[in-house]
Amino acid sequence: MLSYRHAFHAGNHADILKHLVLCATLQYALRKEAALFFLDTHAGAGRYSLRSEQALQTGEASAGILRLDLAGLLAATTGEEHDLLAGYAAAVQPWLARRQYPGSPLLAAGLLRRQDHLHLCELHPTDVELLAGHLQGDRRCSVEQADGYQRALALLPPVQKRAVVLIDPSYERKDDYRKVVRLIADLQQRMRAAQLLLWYPVVERLDVESLLTGLQRSGVRDLWQFELGVAPDRGGHGLTASGMLVVNPPFTLPGALRSLLPRLQEQLAPAYGHWKVRQLIGE
Repeated sequence: MLSYRHAFHAGNHADILKHLVLCATLQYALRKEAALFFLDTHAGAGRYSLRSEQALQTGEASAGILRLDLAGLLAATTGEEHDLLAGYAAAVQPWLARRQYPGSPLLAAGLLRRQDHLHLCELHPTDVELLAGHLQGDRRCSVEQADGYQRALALLPPVQKRAVVLIDPSYERKDDYRKVVRLIADLQQRMRAAQLLLWYPVVERLDVESLLTGLQRSGVRDLWQFELGVAPDRGGHGLTASGMLVVNPPFTLPGALRSLLPRLQEQLAPAYGHWKVRQLIGE
């Protein structure tokens, strides 16, 4: 199925959490000089106009990134919490000034160095063409029209010896929940030290619980859950929250998110929002 287009959802509350975690993970990995391999299994189009017909139709950016007072949040935070938010703000603010929002590939491309490599998989023919155009001339990037589930197993471990993998499917198909469990388990077997970032939506809570149970039974180690919600669960009637499941997160990330997520919830959904930080599986 290829009906999902992220242009309708760019800059929403789910993107905020996903990209906070992604930026923090990449910036922590870049503290080491050795080259890094970044794989995005469901890369999308790369960047999105917040003035587009799709964005204006849903209004999700207006309830998400455009609602956040990033300057006020930065002034109110300190330490690792401040560093986490500052890295994300620096990555997205140049785009917001043009009323655009970057997808994960362009965020990563803006952070990574000359010696690093990005491999970006996208199956939708229109989006992969847009993505290739946005990154044309960047020799660090390989853009491929491919099934990210299949390609991930072929690409790890990479020659760079260090890897961050973002797995961000649309979950249009129910078997995506099963596929991501198998993929995470297989990738950690292939490369124990890889940092694996899995995004999930909260539309039907039972699907999330099934996902967590599957991962807990899979043998994966050092797994954390980070979740941000803007409404109570509604049993299949729209996206109320989203989360990131991270294998081998930076050791500073859980503490920073415990401090930052309540502040984000207060701005995005003070009455009905919620957040969660917990370790599901130890090392």
